[in-house]
Amino acid sequence: APRPSRDKIALMANEFVDKLRGLIKPWTTGTEPLEIRRAILEDAESRVVAAGGGKRLFPYNRVTVHILAPDREVRTGLEALVREGWNLREEIAGRLAERGAPVPSDLAVDAVFDDEAAPAYAGRRYYVSYERTEAAPAAKIDRPVLELTVLKGTAGQRVYTLSSDRVHLGRMEEVLDHEGRVRRRNDVAFKEEGEINQTVSREHARIAWDAATASFWVRSEQNASSTRIFRDGRTIDVSGHDRRGVRIQAGDEIWMGRASVKVGMRADEELNG
Repeated sequence: APRPSRDKIALMANEFVDKLRGLIKPWTTGTEPLEIRRAILEDAESRVVAAGGGKRLFPYNRVTVHILAPDREVRTGLEALVREGWNLREEIAGRLAERGAPVPSDLAVDAVFDDEAAPAYAGRRYYVSYERTEAAPAAKIDRPVLELTVLKGTAGQRVYTLSSDRVHLGRMEEVLDHEGRVRRRNDVAFKEEGEINQTVSREHARIAWDAATASFWVRSEQNASSTRIFRDGRTIDVSGHDRRGVRIQAGDEIWMGRASVKVGMRADEELNG
């Protein structure tokens, strides 16, 4: 096959550089994601006002962070970083506490990613909007039934239908302490034998229902081997040092070592119907 000419090679190189510049263009100097995160926290902290008598307050309970991400590839990575890596509500709450302002019990922080810059961006890559809304009567949220289907590895069942608020996952049904006493019972129990099963720790992970977010969260135990979620073609690591864990959704695959289960959810009445 004929070798490309020098001009052809130079053109290909320039096209690659232009593409690379296009990917990083939204994050020019001074607007890196970590710098945006710090600026968001400082912006929220600056909204604390003096209420007299030495008291301070944060007069909002709804904070919306708008981030400009016109490039699809950049946006995908940024959404994963903000939604799964950052914990803006807790960090903002920490800043308010440092300023001596009580944290609103119904404080909600959300992130919105825009393809085009609205006037509110004012030349920046982000802006923050604040609202004060009256609390609506709390609606009862029924916890869905959790259905875990074993994809890789061998467990006591292929499909687990679980209606409890907390589910333990690991190897063996019962984990004993050094004196032979039961320390933990696994609701999803992989068998002892098998090469794949051996990659699952005896106390590997737990899934808990959180009524405040109306969601299930998976948490890796500190001494467990690798725990991660496979979602929409990307992998999300679940750190054993993160005490809250990662929010899961229907269709997720939870990997524990080389074993995995698929997450399903359905309304409680379907179980009883």
